[in-house]
Amino acid sequence: MNLLIADDSLEFMESLKDFLENSGHAVFCASDGEQALQLFGNHKIDGVFCALTLPKLGGLELLKEVKSANSNCPFVMICPQNDSEGVINALQLGACDYLIKSINAADLQRTVDRVVSLHEGFNYSNSEMDHSMQESRTLEIENDFAVVKRIVAFMTKDLPTYGILEKDQLFHMNMLLKEALENAIYYGNLELKSETRLENPNLFYETAEQKSELEPYKNRKVIVHYEINRNSAKYVVRDEGNGFAHSKLFDTEDPENLPRIKGRGLVMLMNFMDEVFWNNKGNEITMVRYRKRKS
Repeated sequence: MNLLIADDSLEFMESLKDFLENSGHAVFCASDGEQALQLFGNHKIDGVFCALTLPKLGGLELLKEVKSANSNCPFVMICPQNDSEGVINALQLGACDYLIKSINAADLQRTVDRVVSLHEGFNYSNSEMDHSMQESRTLEIENDFAVVKRIVAFMTKDLPTYGILEKDQLFHMNMLLKEALENAIYYGNLELKSETRLENPNLFYETAEQKSELEPYKNRKVIVHYEINRNSAKYVVRDEGNGFAHSKLFDTEDPENLPRIKGRGLVMLMNFMDEVFWNNKGNEITMVRYRKRKS
């Protein structure tokens, strides 16, 4: 991928550039917002990493310009510590993720994975299905990570037709649902620990492959039920694991919690969805997005 970094800290920019290049990506760098916008216009840029505060053209302004030119381009906002307002503003304007300085490698890798997934897209082969006024389906998914993106694309492909989302918001919805399904497999059915994913990602994924072939994990399923109509889209994801103590989840509106890698996905989920709640056991999450009426 061709990635653009916009940051006025040379030391930070070089560090991020080295990480992205070592991950196999081509990197363009800009020290101010105007230079970044010029690079974006002159080159095929597949993703942007941008500081919230930039000379000449701020990060939020650059985000607006990028989304205006290419609404599907993944944009990651890099925010200072304890700037919850900047984070929320960026997410509401279409950023697919955010990073908090100082950035650790595990945090950054999760974000890069999100950007790559968005760039690759979500594809569903049967795009000629008739549209209806409402639909409701229940799907059963095995612990097969390869099918998750196709399942997500199938469940969301008609959202723009129903008026629930604009087409440029579909990627964000897809990413959140993808992570919800993967979490149900990894942490629910396979009972893996999130700490392992942070400390040793290779071991985490190797263990996931191994446990998916062992009893009792291999026979567990993820059940997804969704209902879509002209007013809302509701997705319910349930795994067959032991659940978790969701009542102990941190406050997503507390600025001190924004840097937590284990909670960044939850911040984005709470910001994008209109309702998010769990069952008592903690093995089922319900997510609702309402249609936004134009004034």
